[in-house]
Amino acid sequence: MTIARYRFGEYVLDLPKHELLHRGDVVALPARVFECLCCLIEHRDRAVSRDELVQAVFARSNVSDAQLAQVVLRSRRAVGDDGQEQHTIRTVPRYGFRWLAEVAVETMVDEPAAPSTAPEPPARPREPAPPQAAAFATTTTTPAIEEAVADAAPPSTDPSRSPRPPGRRGWPAAAAIVLVVAVAALAWSQRVRDTAPAPVANATPADAPRALMVLPTRVDDPGDASWARLGLMDFIGDRLHRSGLPVLPSETTLGVLHRQDGDDPRRLRRAARAKWVVNSEATRSDDGWDVRLQAGDGDGARHEAHAHDADLLQAARQASGRLAAVLGGHAIAGDDDPPALAERLQRARAAMLANQIETARQILLDAPELQRQRPRLQYQLARVDFRAGEYARGLATLDALLDGTATRDDALFRARVLNARGAMLIRLDNADEARRSYDEAIAALGDGTHPTERGVALSGRAVANALQQRFDRALADFGQARVQLASAGDALAVARVDANLGVLEVDRGHPAQALPYLDRAARDFEAMGAINELSTFRDTRVLALLQLLRRDEALAESERAWMLLPRLRAPTQRAEVVLTRARALIEAGQLHEAARLLAMPEAGQSQPAEAGTRELLQAELALAGGEPARAVAIADAALRDWPSQRDARRKAWLRLRREQAALAADLPVSAVADASLGDSLPDLLAGAIARRARGDVAGADAGYRKALALAEQRGIPAEIAEVVVDHAGWLLERGQADEASALVGRAAPWAGQDFALAALQARLLRSLEQGPQSQVAYARARELAGERALPPPAGTATQVAPRP
Repeated sequence: MTIARYRFGEYVLDLPKHELLHRGDVVALPARVFECLCCLIEHRDRAVSRDELVQAVFARSNVSDAQLAQVVLRSRRAVGDDGQEQHTIRTVPRYGFRWLAEVAVETMVDEPAAPSTAPEPPARPREPAPPQAAAFATTTTTPAIEEAVADAAPPSTDPSRSPRPPGRRGWPAAAAIVLVVAVAALAWSQRVRDTAPAPVANATPADAPRALMVLPTRVDDPGDASWARLGLMDFIGDRLHRSGLPVLPSETTLGVLHRQDGDDPRRLRRAARAKWVVNSEATRSDDGWDVRLQAGDGDGARHEAHAHDADLLQAARQASGRLAAVLGGHAIAGDDDPPALAERLQRARAAMLANQIETARQILLDAPELQRQRPRLQYQLARVDFRAGEYARGLATLDALLDGTATRDDALFRARVLNARGAMLIRLDNADEARRSYDEAIAALGDGTHPTERGVALSGRAVANALQQRFDRALADFGQARVQLASAGDALAVARVDANLGVLEVDRGHPAQALPYLDRAARDFEAMGAINELSTFRDTRVLALLQLLRRDEALAESERAWMLLPRLRAPTQRAEVVLTRARALIEAGQLHEAARLLAMPEAGQSQPAEAGTRELLQAELALAGGEPARAVAIADAALRDWPSQRDARRKAWLRLRREQAALAADLPVSAVADASLGDSLPDLLAGAIARRARGDVAGADAGYRKALALAEQRGIPAEIAEVVVDHAGWLLERGQADEASALVGRAAPWAGQDFALAALQARLLRSLEQGPQSQVAYARARELAGERALPPPAGTATQVAPRP
């Protein structure tokens, strides 16, 4: 079902026709007014921030208040509203706008694409995946969760001295690292093209060249060639791609197949955005193998190719060449591996496609000595190491390859090795060296051919630039990578780049602008069965929603990401899911469950660039659970062993948590010299706390004001709330309720959805002797508390939220 129309009052917003009707008559609307109405109505359950509305209407961030105000004014006039009455579109001061009118939603049934008048090539019956792959893909068993190391129930404490229950800071570095997972997958593309069509400027996944989708091979009487179902599929796809034709990666094809019920060619083409579906069949005969290929498109055109040879891969090689010639590809010159090595590589590749990583490694290690020395086999071993999270070992293999003659004499192979090396280095938290590796790959590729490898190199360099805060360069590289990958016809690769633009917006501190990118990416990845990418960008969306203080949405999104955990193999990616889920649970006050997750072995298997995230969350969990002394101990242990090259921003947030916890536990604040602190938000807050502990009231207030100015400049609700709760809480301790009231008003739009702000508001109203209002605010804080301690309402003893 698809939403077709929104009805409100005497108006109808018709989405397919892009029209607004009033009593049946069309109301003339500029395109931006239509987009404004759509955005506000779609999110009518909440207020829409200015930044989010700007992104939805203008698709860019450099928009003045006057420009946005003009669009909102026209939107109000279009639906009979104005800035005075605001009965349909209400202004939320210092935040954005909200839709008020009652809306009725009308839907329409999605109709399948009209059948082609030309005959469709017969659909090959769907074959089951290999037993191990099928079991892995369908399992829903969640890994056992070990008992938490400590009880997280909050004791009865006086929260007037407690810092803000944390759980959403220290993210910019984490968000940047999320880029790596998706882009690193590109670095393992096996496709190599000798020539390429001209790049398509501003291509999107939908309008990229329509690629070929090669399905798993049907193998009659496979015997010892059972590997050929996936291995031959991959081999045929590789040959067609190397002939200059756009071909979807095998991982994309398998993902789409897992998402579809059967393999009807029309549905597969729509899901994968492919033009051609290629079926293949291998049949053993007395004197060798027959391989038959059939390609069919949506218009009924069909092409076939056949070859016979004593060797299975040689038959597939001949048949692929003949089909490529019919479809417009060119001949592939040389570079074929010896038959025995070629078969071993495809056996290993089949195992990797079936997620049998150690099986793939063993196939390669069992090779005879001469085969083991071959550069292609060494490269394949490095790929296995990457999938297994053995980055240092894989890097050593790649460095040895770069010293050999194979990479010196073959520029394309050198570029592939350099791209893989860059991915390893990023995972090892060495962005500077990774950037140099990608620079070398781009230089090696030379004149603009080989768009797949060029797109990989540009994407990887964009990640490295983002990790080093070079956002403008990262955006430029992503833009160029998108053009290259679109010209190669890989819709999934283009979707990865689009999604990474959303991650980059999170890292730049623009979570509202990031959501449209991430939402679109999630739809694309889910449609194409790209589980690894879907998991990564669900995690990123959780971070963006938490920064916007949309706690319930973040918790629901983390649940969707958590459901993918049994289907993920990479330890570092599993760690990412566990830690992100734990973060969302802490924000929701579900402390016991968060503690259980942080005690899981997976939580400690982050990639090196994410080191320290678990300790930060453990400190925040202890704070939220009313154990500030334990939070201090956790932070001190982590900071004492913090390597100099590890992410400085995460360290700054952990240091801030340490100082907040020390205040709450009446422990000494660290003797950190102000000069040693930077100018980031956590540094400014830590400096204010240090002055506060020394009795420098004026200096502390000045530090808090500077932190608030930075937070409001960045415009991230969670950061504004961080400063407001800390500073206003201290003002209330000093009896300065009026000053605290003015400060709390700056975060008022989010008080109804954030526990710390709701508790602060209740405490403020109590100090102002606003009894009834205080009780209402207290009730709201209790709804949001979960397992966290609550400040007592006026005239009662300290209360604690009930334990589950």
